[in-house]
Amino acid sequence: MGYTAFVLQYRVPDNKKWALQDAQKAIRCVRGAAAKRGIQANNIGILGFSAGGSLSARASTRYLETLYKAVDSFDSLSARPDFAVLIYPAYLDQGVDHSLTPELKVDEKTPPTFMFVAGDDNFANSSLVMSSALKAKQVSFELHIVPEGGHGFGMRPGNRAAETWPTLCEKWMQQTALKEKASTQTK
Repeated sequence: MGYTAFVLQYRVPDNKKWALQDAQKAIRCVRGAAAKRGIQANNIGILGFSAGGSLSARASTRYLETLYKAVDSFDSLSARPDFAVLIYPAYLDQGVDHSLTPELKVDEKTPPTFMFVAGDDNFANSSLVMSSALKAKQVSFELHIVPEGGHGFGMRPGNRAAETWPTLCEKWMQQTALKEKASTQTK
């Protein structure tokens, strides 16, 4: 599709703070090395599946928190992703009565977000509560729910959900995430 991607191996399990530190550092490192890699420093997104979707949501909503001591010049850069892609995210509904997880601090500066989930996924409510929080703060988002596909479908052939989300996400990237970024740069 013409995008540069980096894979983050973050620290798990049982320590969300370390995982978020790893995500923040990764965003800052990619942003800091953007010119060297020939990518746009102001167009850095985050994509995650399942627990990685949860981490991506935390990175998108807790980017102002200082979670580790600065170790290099990259640590002065923004940890806020410019867009987020949450594919069958989990653990976003751990608030009271399955509401939004309290640590997620959605605000008007939360980046545009794309979400995709199957209706028969046990974690489907995570996408619903995140969508509600984004809507309440007037943050641009797109949510797609297909009836079947379960959890963990990835990009496997033969699974409707797996075969559907990449195309929808690519269109969203072109029409929303990257377009919104381009329009704010020309103002």
